[in-house]
Amino acid sequence: MRLSVGFVALAMVFGALAPAIAQDLRVPDLQRIAEAADRGDVVAMRAVSRDLALLQRIREADPDTFVEVLLALAEAYASAGQAEEAKATYRLAIQITREERGDDDLSLAEPLLALARLEDDPSARLDSLQESYRIREAVLGYYNPVLQPYRAELDASQAAANRDLASRGIELPPAPPPPPPIPRPVAAEDRNFQLVDIYWATHRTPTGRMAPDEFYGGLKSELTFGTAEVSVPRDRAVGSLPLPMSILTLEFRPDPDRHMILNRVTPLSDREQFMATVARKIGGSSRKELFVFVHGYNTSFEGAALRTAQLAVDMSLDGAPILYSWPSRASLLSYAADTRTVADDALLDEVAAFFTDLSKRSGAERIHLVAHSMGTRVLLRALDRIAAENVGRSPLFNEVVFAAADIGVDEFDTTWPRVTTTAQRFTLYASQRDRALQVSNQVNQMRRVGDAREVTVKPGLQTIDTTAASSGLLGHDDFAGSALADFRGVVWLSLAPERRCVLQNSGPENARFWIFGSGCPENDFISAVELVRTSGSYPLALSALEAELPQAPPERRTLLEKVRTRLTSMFPGSP
Repeated sequence: MRLSVGFVALAMVFGALAPAIAQDLRVPDLQRIAEAADRGDVVAMRAVSRDLALLQRIREADPDTFVEVLLALAEAYASAGQAEEAKATYRLAIQITREERGDDDLSLAEPLLALARLEDDPSARLDSLQESYRIREAVLGYYNPVLQPYRAELDASQAAANRDLASRGIELPPAPPPPPPIPRPVAAEDRNFQLVDIYWATHRTPTGRMAPDEFYGGLKSELTFGTAEVSVPRDRAVGSLPLPMSILTLEFRPDPDRHMILNRVTPLSDREQFMATVARKIGGSSRKELFVFVHGYNTSFEGAALRTAQLAVDMSLDGAPILYSWPSRASLLSYAADTRTVADDALLDEVAAFFTDLSKRSGAERIHLVAHSMGTRVLLRALDRIAAENVGRSPLFNEVVFAAADIGVDEFDTTWPRVTTTAQRFTLYASQRDRALQVSNQVNQMRRVGDAREVTVKPGLQTIDTTAASSGLLGHDDFAGSALADFRGVVWLSLAPERRCVLQNSGPENARFWIFGSGCPENDFISAVELVRTSGSYPLALSALEAELPQAPPERRTLLEKVRTRLTSMFPGSP
């Protein structure tokens, strides 16, 4: 009997926030909900929806997660063509949200919009759209460009409702008042944010909606290409991904000075136009760098684009940041669906061909592939296909990074010997505190490669245990945040682990791995790595230090001497 893994997301949420909650709800309950939604089993979903005792237990344990469960069920009902059940479930989710958060909370806007799109009656559709838009406008501000596609949909709905009323001889409502005067735009030099262009390829199906955060959904389609623009605050902490909706900061108004925002998604006509666009970007750069990011489970196109932009900025990329976004359902209850997607042979064949194409046609001199969580399965399986086509040839890629790898050790053990020829070096970031992978271990009945409670060590694989740096509710994103200093050393300089002083080696020589955070002070390492990066090489960095030291004031001189010590330890024997 195949073990379903669809309930892993709920177990992650409950297990991370409050282990007692997961025990109270019981894993079979969570499994029953996820299996029903994943299969689109209407009978089973109705049974869950009518199990008042189960729903009450979830609500009492955590109201926010209760709403997430309701929204996932509503979406599953809608996908199964059960509009009435979907509408009833959306209405319940909206009611609970209002009771818990009030009538003006921004999280109401999406379920109200989804409800409106299911309504056949023009007036009912208009009512939900108006309420959704009212909330967005109150939070975002009338002139926020994010509102434009929602305003267009509202206007179209208003016109349809007016036509319906007129056909029935009912008097039309008065026209709304004119909008306030348009404010003067902020000059570019006064902005506290930068605009970052990323380049993407995706197997996601377009939704037909123009709002950037809704442009792509979670269903599979043919491989398409394009660009996107993300605004990134200049004062943002390195490694952070500040979002407008945060239960920690209670900030809900998107502000480019404080939040990362996906501003625009622009499809390109075909692969040829995409490759030409990337090649122009690479050709205009100094270092001619390219990295590809492959996101993980339960990730929307928007979320993946924001993470790609964050990495591009924090890595000071001099070239092209590329996102490959596979069609994750971006739902708490869709682990099983996502698992099937990343095993799709046709999809993986096209991903392998896309990566190979980038290596041959982008003009990049250094190409890095970085995958996170379930996205590491996409990367590993694509590399396996590339290896079969690249026998006897030089590696196509420089650094390959598996971050928090949600890959079973059985698959990794089998595949690893075949993929080692595809890149110059491979790095695995793993943690003993990764709650997401610990749950995945149990659900899949197989240890995950990114779970460092039992370290995965292979010849040619640089395994980094980031437990000391693990943070957040799940400890699942160390490579892009708290362990970013080491990640820079890998991507920027291709430094071997023994030259990265923030690491200490551990284990016997034939099973060696490295522990982050147990070596030199992180700031010292960061200063040394950044100096080499900006100077262009170790000799140039050392020369710059030696030139500055004699004239430096005492405090600055002390710092420079520490950096020199770190540099000489990172590049022993270099001229």
